[in-house]
Amino acid sequence: MSLTTWSRRGAGALGVSVFLLLSGCAAAEVEPGGQAAGADGSNCGQMSFTAPGGSADLSQLPDKLREGYSGYFAPVNTSEYQNFRSSSDGPFTIGYSDSFSGNSWRAGALARLQQDVATYKQAGLTDNLVAMNSNLDNTLQIQQISAMINEGVDAIIAIPNSPTAFNDVIEQAHRAGIPFITLASHVTSPYAINVDSNYVLTGEMVAGGVAKALGGQGNAIIVDGINGAPASAALHAGYEAAFAKCPGINVLGSVEGQWSEATTKTAMLQFLSTHPTQVDGVVNGGGETLGVMQAMEQVGRPLPFIGDSNPDKGSLVALQKSLADRYAAASFPPDQAIDAAFTVAIATLQGQGPRFDAVVGGPPLVTGADALGSWVQPDWSESSSDQAPASPGAEFLPAADLGAFFTSPQPLPPLQAAP
Repeated sequence: MSLTTWSRRGAGALGVSVFLLLSGCAAAEVEPGGQAAGADGSNCGQMSFTAPGGSADLSQLPDKLREGYSGYFAPVNTSEYQNFRSSSDGPFTIGYSDSFSGNSWRAGALARLQQDVATYKQAGLTDNLVAMNSNLDNTLQIQQISAMINEGVDAIIAIPNSPTAFNDVIEQAHRAGIPFITLASHVTSPYAINVDSNYVLTGEMVAGGVAKALGGQGNAIIVDGINGAPASAALHAGYEAAFAKCPGINVLGSVEGQWSEATTKTAMLQFLSTHPTQVDGVVNGGGETLGVMQAMEQVGRPLPFIGDSNPDKGSLVALQKSLADRYAAASFPPDQAIDAAFTVAIATLQGQGPRFDAVVGGPPLVTGADALGSWVQPDWSESSSDQAPASPGAEFLPAADLGAFFTSPQPLPPLQAAP
């Protein structure tokens, strides 16, 4: 089997640089070194580069990867697993703890992880996957993780529903010699490795793109994911940061869409029934665009400019049909995200030495009809609920770049190409 060699090189022209704008991105500007917004809103739609803080020396990273940490909402520290190596040489049993299964992103992540484990089983690196779901019950999820620890899994990949509630069980895993890797859900425990997208920056990019396209004037609505989920809270902070730079943007309020089209439509209809004011822009965390559009159409309102932080296939088809030049989007695809978390887990077990407690990627902003045209595929339809893959040329934390996050990177077998 051929090997994928991790490299310490920069990301080149790939989308891990949050300052890279794809073709057709005239609706938004992202400027490192930008200044704080003035009272006149002259910096509406712009962003400044800010380091996240913490003990980690991010200067070790290539520029394109380091920029992905700009404005990250949590300090980035040196990993507790830098000198860790599993007591076993494998094959490894991987535990997977999910907090929610009600959308296409979570379903896609689990399906891809099952495929990854099967691929590495053929290479003799894994032997089993233990997967559990708690349906937003933190107590149950903690119990499920504890059961995995007692069962003796070698590493745990989890999507916790709280940044702090799981710290005790994460420490329990650490004491048992079990690396704990979170995906898309940063926790404050020093005993975790957080594989994450930079949601604050993504939210700021998407909302900034919407605000600038509206000329810095208009009424906006924020559609959150699941209230209390770290990713949802971080995106919301990014939206608010962008809109705060635009005095002419009035945020009418926010609703909880739970990253679900049906839930979003219901929440939007309830909100619109008590807010007859014109709506000019709506930003959402992904899997919610169709719900927004359907709600607006049902009450006879014009479609607003839409910012989608992680679209599904159906959303992109609908945008191409009705709002091809009135959208801003970013992407955190589940297949590439879980690939990164899985690779980090295996490399940590092998003693490759993760440098930091957070491995962060920042996807670029995508706007414009041309970019959308190359993104949408002929076999997609508005009823396609599957999560959209990364926009062409905008991979998320590709395997070739992950070696830069480790002190002693070694080759690993390639995973199957993401669709």
